[in-house]
Amino acid sequence: MAAVAMPPRPSTSGGRRYVRPTMEQKVPLPDSRPSTSGERRCATPSAPSPGRQDGAPTAASEEGRDASKPRAMSLRPTSEVTVKASKTRAMSLRETSTKEGRDASKPRAMSPRPTSEDNADGLPSSCLQLPEVSRSGRSTSTREPSDSKKSTGSVSTTVRDDHSRGTSNFTRRLSFVDCSTEDLDQHFREEFGGADWFKNFWHGVLVQQPACRALSNRSLTNWVMIYTNWKVAAKWNGQPPESMNTYELQDWLSAPLARVLELVKVFDPTGFAKVNITKATQDHHRVRVAVIPLLAACLILSQTLTTRQKVDFLFRIFASDNKNSLSIHEFAALWVNLFRALGCAFGVREIPQPRCVAVAARKVFDQLETDDRLPKKNLEDFLSGKLMDPIGVPFSLVMQRFSVDANLIDPDSYVDESKRFRLSHNEPHGHPLEAYNLQDGDYLTRMEVVVSRDVFQFCRSIGDFELSHSDAEKVIGKPIPVNMWCSRMSRALEEVCGHEGSSAGHDLSTFLKKLCPRATATHLQMFKCWLQEYDQLQKQKVALERSKEVLAELYNYMVQPVMTERVKQGLISSFHAVDRSDDGRVNTLDLQTTMEVEKDTAKSMMKYFDTNGDGFVDIEEYIAAMCPEGQRLPPKVQDRIFDLLLSAEVERQEKIVTEQDALFKHPTEHKATHCLKARLFLRKQVPDMVWEDWIAAWEALDVTKLGYLTRAQFRETRAMRMDVSEFLFDLIAGSSEADSISKEQFLNKLLDAAGFRPRSGFPPVA
Repeated sequence: MAAVAMPPRPSTSGGRRYVRPTMEQKVPLPDSRPSTSGERRCATPSAPSPGRQDGAPTAASEEGRDASKPRAMSLRPTSEVTVKASKTRAMSLRETSTKEGRDASKPRAMSPRPTSEDNADGLPSSCLQLPEVSRSGRSTSTREPSDSKKSTGSVSTTVRDDHSRGTSNFTRRLSFVDCSTEDLDQHFREEFGGADWFKNFWHGVLVQQPACRALSNRSLTNWVMIYTNWKVAAKWNGQPPESMNTYELQDWLSAPLARVLELVKVFDPTGFAKVNITKATQDHHRVRVAVIPLLAACLILSQTLTTRQKVDFLFRIFASDNKNSLSIHEFAALWVNLFRALGCAFGVREIPQPRCVAVAARKVFDQLETDDRLPKKNLEDFLSGKLMDPIGVPFSLVMQRFSVDANLIDPDSYVDESKRFRLSHNEPHGHPLEAYNLQDGDYLTRMEVVVSRDVFQFCRSIGDFELSHSDAEKVIGKPIPVNMWCSRMSRALEEVCGHEGSSAGHDLSTFLKKLCPRATATHLQMFKCWLQEYDQLQKQKVALERSKEVLAELYNYMVQPVMTERVKQGLISSFHAVDRSDDGRVNTLDLQTTMEVEKDTAKSMMKYFDTNGDGFVDIEEYIAAMCPEGQRLPPKVQDRIFDLLLSAEVERQEKIVTEQDALFKHPTEHKATHCLKARLFLRKQVPDMVWEDWIAAWEALDVTKLGYLTRAQFRETRAMRMDVSEFLFDLIAGSSEADSISKEQFLNKLLDAAGFRPRSGFPPVA
């Protein structure tokens, strides 16, 4: 009886699974390799070629198959194996795989390398190999990359069809910021005319998990030592190694071989694939891991460094002259290596080409540069999202995603830039000051510093440092934790009593040093800054209450009925009665005579009536001043304009007070002060209708058409009550000492209040 082969059925894993035959038979093995066209290959065995016997190896199998095909799905359809049992079948599969001549040294997946042939290893010296980029944002090189599209003045890269790449259009909300991938795509479409550059690279970086975080818990001191050893290899003045093999990495990083191989897998997949199979020493020596992308990726993913420390470390690597600014070539090198570091760390298949990255670097540099140099402070603001730059949005999101600023305190950030620790390209450097956790009991918290100051000042005012716990709480009006009093405060007070005759015992810094013996001069400077922040917080709370009062006054004014025409005509008649000279202007003598008041009273009335300060009262000023209580003048500007400004100011102040107040809570009550979901990285462009409404509001206020308003002119508009008018003028001008506001200031304040970004060509006001 002839044997009948069982038909195949699809498996859940995407391949094909066969039921084992009940008797010995020959079963053709299907070719389940993925097709380059995105379609499933047919599992039917192909017919033998003329002049070749069945089962004979083809030329392609002898030469080795394409390494981009997965190993688990790499059997050829022309091979046949005799299947008797599961063990026999597994052994036959291995034998067939060996006969086909597959090159085991080739990687299973596509290597996350740049899509062009340009070398992006990028040490600071390699930036000289980058193409020259003109001020207009286009490369001056005549050779265009063969697989890239024409640059449109913004960042561009090679884009393939989504179906051929196997990706699908979906929306995913990011967990670390209040936006989704669709919001980010829309942002780039509006800003650059297309979201392909973002989709091909940043989706993977912002959505996927890092491929390796082997060294994320290394301290800043350890990374400084690693950097020093790297520079020592070049004797400081030479060129340090651009890449390292497995054993060099192991010695350089002082890490176990298993951890080093995790890094090799991410940054040199080809070398890792061969090492993983052969385990040969010569293959370990052939591994090539780029040093700077590895450093950059480890720094960004670090869980022990603050954002300031990460940016400063990256900046110093490329600042070859040890200055606080970068040239265009140094910044371009930083940009190229940053893209490659993120692409490798997150397993991105297509990294933007160095030429495209260089164009983006020139655009960013032109926006941030000062005297043809990029200051470090500008780079920090750019990467942290403070500048709200469209190109900087994804970088800001990456830094925010792996930010640990809410849980760490960085003492070095409280001192001047000249006194901070910095890397050097010319000589060794000392150990940096580490950031420490809020829960670290060896140092004082913000609230403990405030309580200590209050207790110290009270004891010094009465000349007695002998104080009980209950009395101390009563006099300062704040709770003092018992453990703090027993372990720190009581001992420090006793030591001060022992030095009562010494002036050193009455110094707050010395008292804080007794409370925290491990504190250095930098820590004491940080404690001083904390006290200043606390005092500023109290002022901000007072300012918040004042803003709420003004907003309430505005709301009360808005609900009042508009003055009727009959009342207005009565006030006009009254003005003509006061205007004795009948010239449309009333002076102090007119008020004193017609109203029969004292001279001082007439002067006070003139000061109240005369809003423009010309020494006379015209009919509009008179009507505004004599408007009956409970009524308002016809509005020149729609109330929602001023409501938007004041409401946004109250919301901004409330956010600042809430975040600052949380800093001074006990660590057990402390919550993340940098609320990621409340962080506004993306701003939509202001709609045309809203923009035109704001322009009309300004034109109604600017009656002189000079493009600016003085304080007196703003009061003269009588758009609201006098006290509200003064508050709004200071708010728009940004200072209580300003004499005028411009159209740009007015519109930018509205943009900021509404959460829109400026229109194209409109100058932002700092």
